[in-house]
Amino acid sequence: MASGLATVNNIGQIGESLGYTIRETAFGTSLPVFGRCYVSDQFLHARGWGALYVGSVLVGICYGPQWSLMPTITSEIFGVGNMGSIFNTITIASPVGSYIFSVRVVGYIYDKEVSEGNKCIGTQCFILSFLIMASATVLGSLEALVLFFRTTNYYGQVVHRRIQNVL
Repeated sequence: MASGLATVNNIGQIGESLGYTIRETAFGTSLPVFGRCYVSDQFLHARGWGALYVGSVLVGICYGPQWSLMPTITSEIFGVGNMGSIFNTITIASPVGSYIFSVRVVGYIYDKEVSEGNKCIGTQCFILSFLIMASATVLGSLEALVLFFRTTNYYGQVVHRRIQNVL
């Protein structure tokens, strides 16, 4: 979730570094919210929209469902006892992760890449930041996959018992 927030937080600078106009960048900043709703990559490709727009929508599509999945994931891992306290503690991870990625990773690397006029132009401004965030996202995905395999047998038994009770 932190990678998604860091991208949304810095999309204005990303657009600027790629040569988009202020108007195009402003439109691109609204797309993650739009992307959370229903826009697909195929629709954008058919319309010929730019990489900033496609990336913004994809971030929204990937980032948005995390908020709706968090209560379910929390209850599955920790149970429903003290759910409110545990869930609120987990939601702290989003702003903390956003701060770490937005300020300590993206901001720091961007500042190192800045040339004249306090601006960075080109893909080198954010490539390392996105590689770091992608690595963190892959690590999180692998952890989710491990959790999935660890609970598959248990949920198979639960479903089997429920089917037996219904029949």
